[in-house]
Order: sequence, then C-alpha cells, then structure tokens
Amino acid sequence: MTSGGEELVLSIRAARGADHPVWRAMFREYATVGGLSVSDDQTALVWSWVLSDAAQTCCLLATQHAAPAGFVHYRPFERPITASTGLWIDDLYVAPAFRGRGVARALIDAVRGQARAGGHDVVRWSTRESNVDAQRLYERIAARAPVLLYNATP
Repeated sequence: MTSGGEELVLSIRAARGADHPVWRAMFREYATVGGLSVSDDQTALVWSWVLSDAAQTCCLLATQHAAPAGFVHYRPFERPITASTGLWIDDLYVAPAFRGRGVARALIDAVRGQARAGGHDVVRWSTRESNVDAQRLYERIAARAPVLLYNATP
C-alpha cells in the first residue's frame, strides 16, 4: 500500500487491554463522524464486549508502526435459511491521516480471513447511502446485497 511513494506497512491484530486509550479515541471519533454521541458508560460497555470471551463483538486494530490507523468491530451471526454462519461488520473506522491508503480494505480483508478460518460463508456490512467514498471501495471488493435494511424501535 502506497501513498505518494511512501509504503504503508500495517500491522493488524486483535485488540487487547493495553489498547484501550487508542481504541477509545478512535471509537469516539468514529461516533462523532457518524453524528452520534457516546457516553463514557457506553464506551466502557463496548470495550468490555471487545475484551470478553463471552461476548460476540470482536475488534481488530490496524497500526503503522505504533500509530493507530483504524479499527473494525465484527461478530458472528447465524443464517437459518442456509444453515450456515457469517461475520457481520458493525463498525469500520480509519483515522484521517490514513484514509485513502488501503487501511479499510486491509481491515475488511482481515475479517474475511477470520471468516475463512472460522468456516463462515459470508462477510456482511452496511454503510450510509451518503458514504460514497466507502462505497467506491466496497463496490470493488464485494457484491452489493439486493436487500434493504430496516430499523424498528422495540
């Protein structure tokens, strides 16, 4: 991965306890970019999910040397109609200094690798209709699903 002649060498790995300050800063920025506000309690709860073996939420962090480049949250889901499982990407964030340099693709590819290793048959995610920059990447690396996504209040 290059940008202006500089090679981007990423390390992608599962988040661990010592990553909390870096993850927290990126998570809050991700929420802000998405027009959301997350409380300290919400942030702590999500982090507890990331670290818990009992929770479904997994987190991979991308770094270049020690600099945080981005993260992805994903989790398994069951597919009754096909009697199979997949991985769902809930959140994908790339730090501003790393955008357009292949970090998002590397994070998605890492989740795809997790899916292959876990015997899952699909990786799915959604994006905002207005996020055309992300859609350009997604159209190159995945097939657009022929479905609409709905949210209902319980």
